[in-house]
Amino acid sequence: MKKEIKLINNNDVKWIRLEHGRRLSYAEYGEPAGKPIFHFHGYPGSRLEGKIISATAARCGVRLIAVDRPGMGLSDFKPERTILDWPDEVAELADFLKIDRFAVEGISGGGPYSAACAYKIPDQLTSAGILSGVGPFWDAGEPWAKPSDMKSVKDFWLQFSTNMPEPDRKIILDPTTLNLLTEEMYEAFRKGAEGPAYERELYGKDWGFKLEDISPNVKVYLWHGEQDVNVPISMGRRVAETIPNCKAQFYAEEGHYSTALNHLEDILRTLTS
Repeated sequence: MKKEIKLINNNDVKWIRLEHGRRLSYAEYGEPAGKPIFHFHGYPGSRLEGKIISATAARCGVRLIAVDRPGMGLSDFKPERTILDWPDEVAELADFLKIDRFAVEGISGGGPYSAACAYKIPDQLTSAGILSGVGPFWDAGEPWAKPSDMKSVKDFWLQFSTNMPEPDRKIILDPTTLNLLTEEMYEAFRKGAEGPAYERELYGKDWGFKLEDISPNVKVYLWHGEQDVNVPISMGRRVAETIPNCKAQFYAEEGHYSTALNHLEDILRTLTS
C-alpha cells in the first residue's frame, strides 16, 4: 500500500511510494481546499519552485501540487524513462490524493510534461498550461554538474542574469525571488547530477508522441514572451500552432521568467476557470 510520509513538518516535503517501488516526491502550496493544479518545474529544477507561486496560488484559490521529476529533488531516478512515462506517475499521485480531475501546467522544461499529460490522460484534465515551454528537439545546452553549495547556485543566477533581457533581470535580481530560485535549483541536485543530465537528453529526442495528436477535447493554454532568450518565441509559436485546441498569449515586453511571474494570477485563474 502506498503511504505518504512527511519528512518535515510543513508542505515542502512529501512523497509516495509508486506501485513499482520508486519514490515520487511532491510539495503542496496555496489553498489546501482549492482547485487542484499539478505544477511541473523547469530544467533543472525541483518541487520547491512551487514556493515562488505559493502566495498567488492561495489568492486564486488554487491547490498547487509541485512534483519532483525522477532523479531531481527527492524523487528516485528512473533509468530509461521517457517524457511519456510522466502522465502515469501524475495520475497515480492524483489517485493517492483522491483528486479525480485537475489542471496541469509546466514552465520551461516542464512544458513537454504538461503536453504529455494532455496527450495521454486527457479525460483527467480540466486544462493544461505551457509557460515559456520548450518544444520538440530543444537543445538544453551543456550538461550540468552538481553544485558545491548554495552560494555557487546564487552566483550562477547572478552571472546568468547579466545576459538576460531586462524583464528577466528584474525578476531574477529581486532578493526574495533570487533566494527561492537558488533554493529550488540546488534541491534539483540533491541526489546528484544523474537526473538532470538524463532529462537534458530527453528534450532532444523523440518525445514519444506528436503535439498534433493531442485531443482537441483538452483545452491547452500557452504563454510566451517575445524577449525570451532561453526558449525562442519561434518555438513557442510552433508549439501553439501545432496543438489542436491551443489558445496562446504572447507578450512583447516579457522574457522567459517574467512571462510567468508577471502574469501569474491571470494564468492560474485561466487554468481553473
